[in-house]
Amino acid sequence: MKSVRLFLTLCASLCLLRAQDDNLPTLFVAPFDGDRSEISYWQPALGEGLAEMLITELSKTGKFQMLESTAIESLKDEIRMGEDGWVAKDERVEKGGWAGADYMFRGKVTRFGAKSTGVDLGGFVPGSLGGLGLKKNKSDVRIDWRIVDVANRKIFKTGQAVGSETGLGFKIGVAVTGHGGNIGFDNKEFMESALGKATVKALNQIVSEMSRLTVRPGARQAQKINAAAAAQESVTAAAQALRQTPGKVLAVPAKGVLIVSLGSQHGFKAGDKLKLYETVDLKDDKGAVVFTEEKLVGEITLDAVQEDRSKAAFTGSADVKTGWVVKAN
Repeated sequence: MKSVRLFLTLCASLCLLRAQDDNLPTLFVAPFDGDRSEISYWQPALGEGLAEMLITELSKTGKFQMLESTAIESLKDEIRMGEDGWVAKDERVEKGGWAGADYMFRGKVTRFGAKSTGVDLGGFVPGSLGGLGLKKNKSDVRIDWRIVDVANRKIFKTGQAVGSETGLGFKIGVAVTGHGGNIGFDNKEFMESALGKATVKALNQIVSEMSRLTVRPGARQAQKINAAAAAQESVTAAAQALRQTPGKVLAVPAKGVLIVSLGSQHGFKAGDKLKLYETVDLKDDKGAVVFTEEKLVGEITLDAVQEDRSKAAFTGSADVKTGWVVKAN
């Protein structure tokens, strides 16, 4: 019994966390750019590796629902496999199911390594054999970053992060085989080097600042909320207009019993009260109706409601006729 309660508690906690995640603004981290005028050896895999490190850390803040950004083509390939028939129909991933992004994180690395001396960062080219060189050096990392609202391109937040560390040098000379190259938390030599430690310091500054952000819903969410509100207002207005539609007495099957041409499709239910009006035709000297007046007779109560008509009770003394008008007010 105890284990059952523990299981149910765990399920409830997971459901709560999932609901919380669904309410978080979504964010994707674009691969970092590098200032090639300052970092001559910069390669795209460096930017992807730094982006992946930041994604890992930002996912721990609870501020955003993180979206995949560095392996987009692999996700597209999964969809293409389904479209090409390699995946069973009931197992395919269909287009149109991806979550939209509220915000984009964009980072530009303006310093990465030693500024002027002897850190061997050469050999970082796709397909090179390269190697790992260790030596004492001082490494600096500087990242200029910003968060952009995807829906309107407005910059939500900007910042700059700097990390500096003296210690073992790191030679980026390992063959670049894919996303991230050899830059990341899973590379022990990088993490133990001065460059790795300086990188972590800079990324931690970014994460610390972003964890303190008060994140408002992005313009995309605001547009969805406004569209939903407008749609609801339209539905409400239409329902109110329909409810104001005048009806008529269709039949008087018995004293005090009326059948009227208003029902549930007009927004009415049993127990609703309507005003009953006698129609008085005004005629010209030739007997043609030139004007119809409505004279308030009393009130009726709907007893049974169908889609397009209702049965109502009338307790007044008037001799009700078919064609008389009924209204909500």
